[in-house]
Amino acid sequence: MITKLFIPKLGMTMEKATIAEWRYRHGDRVEKDAPVLVIDTEKVANEIEAPVAGKLVIVASSGEELPCGAVVGYIADTEEEFAQAEKGGAPAIQSADTAPAAPETGEPAQPVVAKEAMPAVGAGERLKISPLARRMAQDQGIDPRRVTGRGPGGRIVRKDIEAARKDVVACVATVAGAPPAQVASSALVVQRGKRAKEVIPLKGIRKVISEHMQHSHLVSAPVSVISEVDMTEMIRLRDRLNEKGAAAGISITYTDIFIMVAARALRRTPIMNSSLIGNEIQVWDDVNIGFAVSIRMEDGSNALVVPVVHNADRLSLREICARRKDLMDRARTGRLAVDETSGGTFTITNTGTLGPRWHVQTPIINQPEAAILGTASIVERPAVVEGSIGIRPIMPVSVTFDHRIMDGAPPAEFLNHLHEMLTDPQMILV
Repeated sequence: MITKLFIPKLGMTMEKATIAEWRYRHGDRVEKDAPVLVIDTEKVANEIEAPVAGKLVIVASSGEELPCGAVVGYIADTEEEFAQAEKGGAPAIQSADTAPAAPETGEPAQPVVAKEAMPAVGAGERLKISPLARRMAQDQGIDPRRVTGRGPGGRIVRKDIEAARKDVVACVATVAGAPPAQVASSALVVQRGKRAKEVIPLKGIRKVISEHMQHSHLVSAPVSVISEVDMTEMIRLRDRLNEKGAAAGISITYTDIFIMVAARALRRTPIMNSSLIGNEIQVWDDVNIGFAVSIRMEDGSNALVVPVVHNADRLSLREICARRKDLMDRARTGRLAVDETSGGTFTITNTGTLGPRWHVQTPIINQPEAAILGTASIVERPAVVEGSIGIRPIMPVSVTFDHRIMDGAPPAEFLNHLHEMLTDPQMILV
């Protein structure tokens, strides 16, 4: 039997995904429930498990963006079915007749040393290489015609270029008599008069974030309003709550408090909880607040995901705390569901945990929302208190809003409500 592997619809709002990584190679045997594929959706990486055991046929390469339901591979029971699946998957693989020719750079190609003998491409033949691998080869000065393709049908894929890159460094190290780490920079491409220390492909979640942020600036008219809040009373309240809740394992964070007061402030300024859809401003009845979480990727880089606390205005502080902690833990272990990062109507980004220094941020709107709240570190600073100058714990806050949806009055009103509740916590009850 031949079983299809396809892009699953993991959430109601999911329409497409990008293939981030195949955990097995074309032709490998995979066991049932083995994580065979990783796909990137809207800021979430998801592992796809093999539904059955068998031999893997890959028909879509890493870096390709495909709609839900698109077939990306097959799992075959027998050798005959494997051969049949390869033929059935052929249209999804770039063939020798359809692959574009390598771009002419006008510069001599860099030689590449391979681990195995690598046959050169004959005159008049087209090179079978994925678009991502072609870009990587061009960026790193590697001649793809001298790289052995280990993808489907001998196609050159990302991992082949990465392996060839390592071979270049190892070759130079052998000649120089030095460790590869000491000579790696000498083998890198010089671009615009500068040598790159490292080449990091823009891919996966980082690529999704990049495109999302650029899109936000292109489609909105962002304006930022900055203020500051005396956190004296809120610090006292948080300390009392955590002291009382310590026995029950409750630990209220400032993010929990910000979610609660923002939800109530949004109820009082509904236009802040809206989106511009086409030529209509949709004012949302639900108050679903996303909060930015920094996660560590497998390659050592950082990325942001935005889990969403749905119906935050209907939750108690204790319920918000439990929900936020659960979402944050699963975000950092890669277990978030797609629906838990969608449906947001407003976002909070708190950089106060990144360091105790005074700083102000002007965050980018999380489209298609109308605004985003930025909070930063609480720092002791001079402040005027009842006509006298004193030292108080001050926190800067900022709101970036879409000027297409509103003028400056609603954000100012929103900040006033926020300021009122944070400086006098009893006002949360009003």
